[in-house]
Amino acid sequence: MIMDYIYKIINIIKSSLILVSLLTIAGCYNLLFQREGEAIGTEQEKTTISTPPSPEISYQERKIRFQNFADSLNKASVLSETDVLYQEARLFLPDTTLRPRSYLFGKRLARRDTLDIFFYEISQEDADGTSFNLVSFFPDGRAIDLIAVHGKTNDANLGISLIDQEIFELTYVDFYLSPEYFETDRYVDAPDSVKALQSTHHTAMQDYIWKKDYNETNHYENYRLNQTGKFEKLSRKFNPSLKRKFPFTSTRVLANDEIERYAVRDLQLMINEIYADYGKIFSRQKLNYYFQKQSWYQAQSEEVNHLLSDVEKLNIQKIQSRIYIAKQ
Repeated sequence: MIMDYIYKIINIIKSSLILVSLLTIAGCYNLLFQREGEAIGTEQEKTTISTPPSPEISYQERKIRFQNFADSLNKASVLSETDVLYQEARLFLPDTTLRPRSYLFGKRLARRDTLDIFFYEISQEDADGTSFNLVSFFPDGRAIDLIAVHGKTNDANLGISLIDQEIFELTYVDFYLSPEYFETDRYVDAPDSVKALQSTHHTAMQDYIWKKDYNETNHYENYRLNQTGKFEKLSRKFNPSLKRKFPFTSTRVLANDEIERYAVRDLQLMINEIYADYGKIFSRQKLNYYFQKQSWYQAQSEEVNHLLSDVEKLNIQKIQSRIYIAKQ
């Protein structure tokens, strides 16, 4: 009997020890995974926390700074790379990276409540050609759109005209001296000071060159500035009949003051000539009779509106408005 009790007591002790061991292991397991879970949670929190961004310049501050710059540039003459205003230009004007011995000239062409339009050019002493740029800006100086033209020689010139509130005309003119000119006695006998001049615009050099000594390149395009500040290139007819009385109405946008100089009869002919150049068959017998006598006219279709270029559509609209006003 005594031995039986002893065995029972030993078995109870063993069971208690096993139970204590299991509880201890379970407790350590829970504690371990609880701490790992906390560590993982902390790491995730760190990855989602970002350093607060430094305060940016407000829209109003950027606007004031840009307008001050724009006003100063508009009043300034030609700037060199050492001028403070040239350095400021690099913050706002596209393509104004600092270039050795370079010069900057810029002017405001138009200013509206929602945007500014600027023209500027950059040239270098030791490089041929000039960079011409027409750019639109938001009021705070952010560039919206850019038209860039690179002149091939230092004689290149880009003229920009504001035709209407939204229409620009860009005219590119350049001069190329012929290789034969440098073999003429006029060049050989010219003073070294004149030979150093490469510009045909320079008065001193014009005394030594003739018209046949150089070729002139003339090219122009029309652009519309839309409501978002983007420049839209207007299509035009590249090969209008030069025998027309008013062929230019198909190639460039007419200014209002230019249209006003013509009589109503001429304005009506301008419109009908545009249609006739596409072979329109007119319903009015008088018009058909007139154009049938023109050597350049070839009757093709009664409907040609879908063939008109952007420039022609705009000119027709402007001319019709002028005719309407003149008849009132």
